[in-house]
Amino acid sequence: MKDMLENPTRIVAAAAALWLGWAACAAGQERAVFREPPVIRVTASADVSIQPDHAIVRLGVLAEAPDAATAQNQVNETMQRVLDGMRGIGVPDQALRTEDLSLYPVYGNQPYSQRGEPQEPRIVGYRASNVVSVEVVELARIGEVIDTGIEAGANQLQGIVFGVRNDAGARAEAMKLAVEEARIQADAIAAALGVRIVGVREVVAGEYGVRPPMPYAEQRLARDIAATPVEPGQVDITANVTVAYEIGVD
Repeated sequence: MKDMLENPTRIVAAAAALWLGWAACAAGQERAVFREPPVIRVTASADVSIQPDHAIVRLGVLAEAPDAATAQNQVNETMQRVLDGMRGIGVPDQALRTEDLSLYPVYGNQPYSQRGEPQEPRIVGYRASNVVSVEVVELARIGEVIDTGIEAGANQLQGIVFGVRNDAGARAEAMKLAVEEARIQADAIAAALGVRIVGVREVVAGEYGVRPPMPYAEQRLARDIAATPVEPGQVDITANVTVAYEIGVD
């Protein structure tokens, strides 16, 4: 003790040693306190199929003419007949919506000059188009809607898309099945490792996926459609979930 009092350097060294020992002990305790138990993390998904309750039919009119005004007038007149036909079979105005309206020039193939140089493209006409979507809530009437549009002069059927307005119940069911599938996977992994699941650490729900039936006759001319009967099929709702399970050893 007398030597330490006479030599301040020894006092500092002893204090430093005590502090380092305390710090090491505290760090060990902190690691022991905050060490997280091991987990099994799995990701699972599940599908639920339901019947669609409405469909969107896209009907189009396409016309070409030497001048822009003629092409546009032809399209306007024909589309007006299509809309009148829809109203004639009871389709409400709120179910009709213009999806696309376009007018653009058509260029001809220009020959090369005598020197072999390409010449400026020349406009040979104009192409106008108008596409209207028709919402159909009585799926059995899809064929009638298509037939009415064709008879009125529509020359394009750009697709039929089925959907579901209220899919909350299907989403909930899909998520429940996904969670059950996650537990099945975790149980299998735990059994293979010789451990047991003791709790749930974390749950992360992924985004839902909605997959309607394949659209019909997209971008095909209506006159090429061989038959108008349409089967709607089913809409698939997919849920995804990631779950981290705490595990313990017996």
